[in-house]
Amino acid sequence: MTALAALLCILAQVAPGGGSTDVRIGISFTASFPSMDDEKDFAQMVNDGGMDFDLASTAWGSTIEVLGDVSDRFRLRGGLSVSRLHGSYSEGYDPLTYIFVGIFTAGLGFMFSQDNEVVDLDDEAVSIEAEAYYLFHRSQDLSLSVGGGPVFTFAGRHLDTPSTTTKGSGSSLGLMASMRLDQESEMKLICLPVLFGLEAGYRLDAVELDDAEAEGFELDFSGPFVKAGSYIGL
Repeated sequence: MTALAALLCILAQVAPGGGSTDVRIGISFTASFPSMDDEKDFAQMVNDGGMDFDLASTAWGSTIEVLGDVSDRFRLRGGLSVSRLHGSYSEGYDPLTYIFVGIFTAGLGFMFSQDNEVVDLDDEAVSIEAEAYYLFHRSQDLSLSVGGGPVFTFAGRHLDTPSTTTKGSGSSLGLMASMRLDQESEMKLICLPVLFGLEAGYRLDAVELDDAEAEGFELDFSGPFVKAGSYIGL
């Protein structure tokens, strides 16, 4: 880590413009609110069967991204993102059993969850993103831009039940559009120029699973999203 920090410091010093923010690289954290109509239908079916299945409404993820200015008014972004949506139905252990387990394990049993997941669902997406932005406001401290571009997504679904395990995967090309607020004046962290950014937008991205056992199930990641990131300016 020390060597990496030293290398980044050197790059920051020798980059064209001596600390300009024409290029920035960093990581952002994302909260998205996907449609997931097929998953909602599945959750409703499980609930109708008498199990209190909890399907999350928010998918959490992160993106490694690079932003670069091509002019005073245009900026490009490329990113690799990962997001995950989870759902589960859990049954609690009998309280007396839990207490006895704690006693006979000298208290170690209390460190573990009291819930036993009966149905466990994981939806994951890995996306390659590319966007072009128009900066309609730019000052010494902040810039505001709007943009859009394609997103190519590899998605997978993993469902565990007491009797079966179902997996499915697929890929698709989608679109995203967003508005960004970026810091333009650098903050120094040791010798590194650090900047922050916020983004909000909408994503059109539905993936139909190809596997036979998934039976054409669709993972629809379409929906609004918000994200916040920190970047090193070069």
